[in-house]
Amino acid sequence: MAPAAIGGLGLMYQFTGPAMWSLLVGVAGIAVPFIFNRVFFFLPIIGIIYGVRAIMRARLIGGIVGIVLNGIAGVITIISFIPFK
Repeated sequence: MAPAAIGGLGLMYQFTGPAMWSLLVGVAGIAVPFIFNRVFFFLPIIGIIYGVRAIMRARLIGGIVGIVLNGIAGVITIISFIPFK
């Protein structure tokens, strides 16, 4: 039973520090345009920077998930600037 607990703690470690900030900024970058009808174009950029920092600090899984979330937030930001008639 002990090795399973250690493996779970190792997975949670992947989502701490810069990886956690990357995830939070990515979720905010996706949610803010829909909730508040505002777009902050710098959120995906900051989130990608935090994702790269997480990867450099041995939090590979959290960094990749954060980069993907911020990529989606970036696409939403770009689409929001396209005028629909």
